[in-house]
Amino acid sequence: MIQRQSLAEWFWLARPFSLTASAIPVIFGTALAAKDGFFAWGPALAMLFASLLIQAATNMFNEFYDEKRGLDTTLSVGIAGSIVKGHLTARAVLLGALFCYTLALFFSLYLVAVGGWPILLLGCLSALGGYVYSAGPRPIAYTPASEAMVFVFMGVIIVVITYGVQALSFPPYVPLASIPLGCLVSAILLANNIRDMDSDRQGNRRTLPIALGRRGGIAIYDGLLLAPYVCVALFIAFGLVPWSAGLVFLSAPLIVRLWRMVSSTTVPERLDPVVKGTAGLHAVFGILYSAGILLGPLI
Repeated sequence: MIQRQSLAEWFWLARPFSLTASAIPVIFGTALAAKDGFFAWGPALAMLFASLLIQAATNMFNEFYDEKRGLDTTLSVGIAGSIVKGHLTARAVLLGALFCYTLALFFSLYLVAVGGWPILLLGCLSALGGYVYSAGPRPIAYTPASEAMVFVFMGVIIVVITYGVQALSFPPYVPLASIPLGCLVSAILLANNIRDMDSDRQGNRRTLPIALGRRGGIAIYDGLLLAPYVCVALFIAFGLVPWSAGLVFLSAPLIVRLWRMVSSTTVPERLDPVVKGTAGLHAVFGILYSAGILLGPLI
């Protein structure tokens, strides 16, 4: 029973609902590679596992440093609470994050062997980004730049690496096509920061919605949900992606509900479903987008 409880604690510490944020870009990058005739099982799976492990480690670092700085309490919404509730020690969480990084390193070495020095450079930047996001004297997570960082690393670079390790090339259309996913993954973080405005302000964090005010943060959030659909429409019009990528518009009704929810309350417990709903939109959009890319050469 103790062992099962421990495994469950580590499972929730990894924040499983958020892991689609790293899985979806890999799926999309693989879809682009397959469309161009470069699909490869080994690199695709290695990239998926490495991305999931790095994000899980980032989540653990976030839990460790937020507790260390006194930002997390037993009443905090949206955290695993493993440390503040006494289920795991802070040292154990830190070691867990480092263990995930070590496992990711083995997959990354294989990816470097396949893709060469460009993959090494991008992989090192991604690992470093995951660490400095929550660690160091001035973590990126505590600044208005966190959404931009997530856009670059989890919206664009993961897609580029995934395509690169399969195609062994880096065509410029790949990062451009990944912009919609970058917008949505940034929206997940922004929803999180809107929810946590009060506690972040008390902890001297200056996140984007604190810098811009709640209304400004919500306006950016609304734009990040709308922008992916505008981008895909433009991509189709200019022939960057096949018309079947228009499947993403099946997910458009979800954004109306999220717009209403995020502006209807300031209570963290009632805003938490917005965070999870935005993660769900990112997942649904990404799957439809990937399916549309794959269907393109067939119809």
